[in-house]
Amino acid sequence: MWMLAVALLHSISHVFSEDLHASLYFVNASLQEVVFASTTGTLVPCPAAGIPPVTLRWYLATGEEIYDVPGIRHVHPNGTLQIFPFPPSSFNNLIHDNTYYCTAENPSGKIRSQDVHIKAVLREPYTVRVEDQKAMRGNVAVFKCIIPSSVEAYITVVSWEKDTVSLVSGPRFLITSTGALYILDVQNEDGLYNYRCITRHRYTGETRQSNSARLFVSDPANSAPSILDGFDHRKAMAGQRVELPCKASGHPAPKYRWLKDNVPWEPDSRFRQTVTGLLIENTRPSDSGNYVCEVWNNYGTAEMIGRLYVKQQLKATISPRKVKSSVGSQVSLSCSVTGTEDQDLSWYRNGEIINPGNNVRITGVNRENLIMDGMAKSDGGAYQCFVRKDKMSAQDYVQVVLEDGTPKIISAFSEKVVSPGEPVSLMCNVKGTPLPTITWTLDEDPIVKDGSHRISQIITSEGNVVSYLNISNTQVRDGGVYRCTANNSAGVVLYQARINVRGPASIRPMKNITAIAGRDTYIHCRVIGYPYYSIKWYKNSNLLPFNHRQVAFENNGTLKLSDVQKEVDEGEYTCNVLVQPQLSTSQSVHVTVKVPPFIQPFEFPRFSIGQRVFIPCVVVSGDLPITITWQKDGRPIPASLGVTIDNIDFTSSLRISNLSLMHNGNYTCIARNDAAAVEHQSQLIVRVPPRFVVQPNDQDGIYGKAVILNCSAEGYPVPTIVWKYSKGAGVPQFQPIALNGRIQLLTNGSLLIKHVLEEDSGYYLCKVSNDVGADVSKSMYLTVKIPAMITSYPNTTLATQGQKKEMSCTAHGEKPIIVRWEKEDRIINPEMSRYLVSTKEVGDEVISTLQILPTVREDSGFFSCHAINSYGEDRGIIQLTVQEPPDPPEIEIREVRARSIALRWTMGFDGNSPITGYDIECKNKSDSWDSVQRTKDVSPQLNQATIIDLHPSSTYNIRMYAKNRIGKSEASNELTITTDEAAPDGPPQDVQLEPISSQSIRVTWKAPKKHLQNGIIRGYQIGYREYSAGGNFQFNIISIDTTGDSEVYTLNNLKKFTQYGMVVQACNRAGIGPSSQEIITTTLEDVPSCPPGNVQATATSPETISISWSTLAKETLNGILQGFRVIYWANLLDGELGEIKNVTTTQPSLELDGLEKYTNYSIQVLAFTRAGDGVRSEQIFTRTKEDVPGPPAGVKAAAASASTVFVSWLPPLKLNGIIRKYTVFCSHPYPTVISEFEASPDSFSYRIPNLSRNRQYSVWVVAVTAAGRGNSSEIITVEPLAKAPARILTFSGTVTTPWMKDIVLPCKAVGDPAPTVKWMKDR
Repeated sequence: MWMLAVALLHSISHVFSEDLHASLYFVNASLQEVVFASTTGTLVPCPAAGIPPVTLRWYLATGEEIYDVPGIRHVHPNGTLQIFPFPPSSFNNLIHDNTYYCTAENPSGKIRSQDVHIKAVLREPYTVRVEDQKAMRGNVAVFKCIIPSSVEAYITVVSWEKDTVSLVSGPRFLITSTGALYILDVQNEDGLYNYRCITRHRYTGETRQSNSARLFVSDPANSAPSILDGFDHRKAMAGQRVELPCKASGHPAPKYRWLKDNVPWEPDSRFRQTVTGLLIENTRPSDSGNYVCEVWNNYGTAEMIGRLYVKQQLKATISPRKVKSSVGSQVSLSCSVTGTEDQDLSWYRNGEIINPGNNVRITGVNRENLIMDGMAKSDGGAYQCFVRKDKMSAQDYVQVVLEDGTPKIISAFSEKVVSPGEPVSLMCNVKGTPLPTITWTLDEDPIVKDGSHRISQIITSEGNVVSYLNISNTQVRDGGVYRCTANNSAGVVLYQARINVRGPASIRPMKNITAIAGRDTYIHCRVIGYPYYSIKWYKNSNLLPFNHRQVAFENNGTLKLSDVQKEVDEGEYTCNVLVQPQLSTSQSVHVTVKVPPFIQPFEFPRFSIGQRVFIPCVVVSGDLPITITWQKDGRPIPASLGVTIDNIDFTSSLRISNLSLMHNGNYTCIARNDAAAVEHQSQLIVRVPPRFVVQPNDQDGIYGKAVILNCSAEGYPVPTIVWKYSKGAGVPQFQPIALNGRIQLLTNGSLLIKHVLEEDSGYYLCKVSNDVGADVSKSMYLTVKIPAMITSYPNTTLATQGQKKEMSCTAHGEKPIIVRWEKEDRIINPEMSRYLVSTKEVGDEVISTLQILPTVREDSGFFSCHAINSYGEDRGIIQLTVQEPPDPPEIEIREVRARSIALRWTMGFDGNSPITGYDIECKNKSDSWDSVQRTKDVSPQLNQATIIDLHPSSTYNIRMYAKNRIGKSEASNELTITTDEAAPDGPPQDVQLEPISSQSIRVTWKAPKKHLQNGIIRGYQIGYREYSAGGNFQFNIISIDTTGDSEVYTLNNLKKFTQYGMVVQACNRAGIGPSSQEIITTTLEDVPSCPPGNVQATATSPETISISWSTLAKETLNGILQGFRVIYWANLLDGELGEIKNVTTTQPSLELDGLEKYTNYSIQVLAFTRAGDGVRSEQIFTRTKEDVPGPPAGVKAAAASASTVFVSWLPPLKLNGIIRKYTVFCSHPYPTVISEFEASPDSFSYRIPNLSRNRQYSVWVVAVTAAGRGNSSEIITVEPLAKAPARILTFSGTVTTPWMKDIVLPCKAVGDPAPTVKWMKDR
């Protein structure tokens, strides 16, 4: 079975080259560690790829490309690295616990993956255990699975078992993220089980089951808190969830408080206190720190301190993300890092590390900036930034694409004709990287900037340089060939065109020219002015060209001389310009031709060491004087070499009298004159035949280790060393050795075998040659020594207790091999009883057998056989399991009932074989075990059972057996149990009921029949309920203790006049017996307990009121309704109450009549039964309607003058409503009304004017309400008088007022003249 490290492509990111249409990318950039079991091996795909297909290679972290080791390590064509399964003896740190990386390469560049640590885990013997725990009832218990530290990193707790049943996290049982088992709210029954943990090895898949542990439960006792579970330190990656455990015991239950860095923890959406401790979601680096869990109760405190480390994922980011530049430019990259502050940062180009140099600078505190100047074409490709911190690493990469940055003319000016004074603007648009510099010339002379000639340039958004030459006032001399030249570090480009300025044509002055024989020469005739007709060249009055080497360009006046010859081409040349048809102008230039030296070629012949050398260097042509010098390997020849140089005229010779190896090199003869310097080079090779410096000799190599077969030689040329191989010890038949990663040829000629295999044993031939003299060779024999290896052994094996058991190990390797047996680090020696070791050789193998006779329980465990020889050792680990019948279970009573017994048992040692079932036996105490009631094959998943159909108060014997595949256990402990009493089977007798009041009933009864009591009757339950259609169907229960054979009880607080049903049940220690037959009775009548509801009254006339109400609910009547009583009385104006009256009716309405007019009445209603009147309703108030008022209670009239009288009056004694006004009538003669006057309701006098003197008038007053005018007052006769006697209009009476309050006593008087008013008291 292969372990696949990466199963799917993840987080694909690309590096893309626009020019090459190629890309590189990572398919699993997060892969940094692969751990696997040595027994399974692993496959690790290269986490990089690309388009077009890439070449994938694997390397060690040291940069060494890895090699195939047959059967150990192999790189597949698709780039997958395979590590094969291997025995412990073949473990090699370089292969099985090392850091690797891979590279992907295609035309767009080369990238390397992050470091991948590949580690093999060897199978080791280990056990896990659980310790017994103590806890108080209602408190918490914590079980931990104790795992050896050597394997703790690879072991996971997968489950917990309670006896043989797997536990699932729930309300009381909780399995934490760290594998601990919490039992919350501990109960007594929790102490009846065995607890054990199950673990699994993450890589080998092996499972382990711990020992069984018990929980000892005690009663709660006041105690200070004690920490049961906590942590010292915890590491987490940012973004993960982390659980910080903190659990304590104590009574009362302790309280918890968390602090971080001594600051109380504040509630946060990411932090949550749970049953197990503190849960932090989506952790952040800022969560790192010291956490304190404070625990306290009334009896003390405790605390747990732990440190949390939150690491942020290491991340590197290069900017800019896309780099496209040109050859010769500067490229700057920056790498930003998150996740650490102290890291190791490295830069790579196409998988190779970049170091600072002439054109490379690495700056920044952490070397985060890469600056490269003068980029060459070869500098393009994939650039990576690697960040490493401890075992973490991260990288990022970008593709740097370099274009040819040679300047290019994008657009430019064209030839034109202008007039003098006309402005001219010439433009050159140039592209290039780095930005080119642009210069301007006119007829090859630089433009001089002045007031008329200005040069400017701009840089466009596309990065082009646009240069302008502006001529503001053009003159004839400004005509000619204009050239713009663009130059940068990548190259030069130029453009030219002619600008003609109208005006007289002329020729610029020309300088004499020196030409080199054999090369081309150009002569320019610079014409200014326009127009002109032609440009012609002459030599010695001969029109050119007159041979094939001469070319005249008439349009621009240039003459080209190809392959210049001194005799023909030297002399004076004339440029003639035809200005007008009959007018021309000319100028002459002299051309001097110089001849460069020419060296006659020479070559060094083949020389051997010690010979003499003479080499001449002859300059066969060229102008004199000529200087000749010599160089060796590009430098002047040092005097120490003993080389003699002789110079005569145009020759120079080189002499060496005694050749040695130091004379090897390239010799150059250099000849110079005024025309040029030329050189000729030849290599001098001093040949030395090969000879051995170190000869190969026979040697040993150890399997799996490295070995160097030494062989080195010297000679010149440097000899070539070739190794050949002949397998085995027979007659050598040498064949070429295929060099690969495992077998390499070192620079000194030695052969390195990095990982020696058994088949490498044989003859090796080292052959040396350099084509000088005879080849030399020497053979040697490599003997491969095999370390002791265990090649065969059982991983696990079973034995039956008491029988013989044999275990064998097969070893292979160099003899002699010693095989040693151990039992869990204890060496087995011949003196140990029951163990016998025997060894035999079979061919190349050694077989060792351990015999155990007889096997016992203690033999279960891990045995190891160790094979040892002079070259190494190996071991095989065998897990022996001795099986036997199980130990008997320990049974105990879970529950005893009258007719059943519930058992619980604890399973002991299972005999190393799964329990297949249980047998339970039960019998009466007086019977023998031969007549048992047997329940067979109870499921092994159960740990409790119930025996049913037993007899109450009977004594039984119970025992049980456990069974496995090996056999049946001994009988368990025997239990003697008496069943409980049963509830009575008969009801109480002679139950009678007697109502004694409206809320009480007396109940009497006798005990059940004796044979149905099933024990001592200890009490009774009286059940009663309302016996009606709307009553409660559930009985209300009252429990009482027994007092004798006859019982009496009075039920109180019952509902009045209500029918009740009652039953009685007898009780003993076992429970409640059947009910008596239900008996019905009714409580006595009572007065109604509630008034009639919804009482409403309405005045229907000044003397009647209509009343209505709702009848009472049945449950409030407390009897049979006899009728309703209405009580009412008048509320008089002086605050007194009128006569209280009542009237009865059987209907829920009534009309009261004969009432006082416009009077406020209080009204109450009640219901009555035969027991009397019930509760009165709340008072309601109703006023009778208004009527016309009575006559005013008194009237006075008196003359005030000859034409005026005053009338006064008192309010009516019966207002019968609200007085709206008073009407005063005046009559003469009576009853003829001559006038009537209105007065306000609060006025009690009126002045009647405009009367006749000495005439008698009749006056009366009427009060008015909303119902109309009332009865008139008595009629008063009055006569106006000129001199009227004083009269008092105010009526006598009594005034009542509160103490200490102001009062006004009216006294209205009239008369003519006006009277004087005088007050007197008590007269």
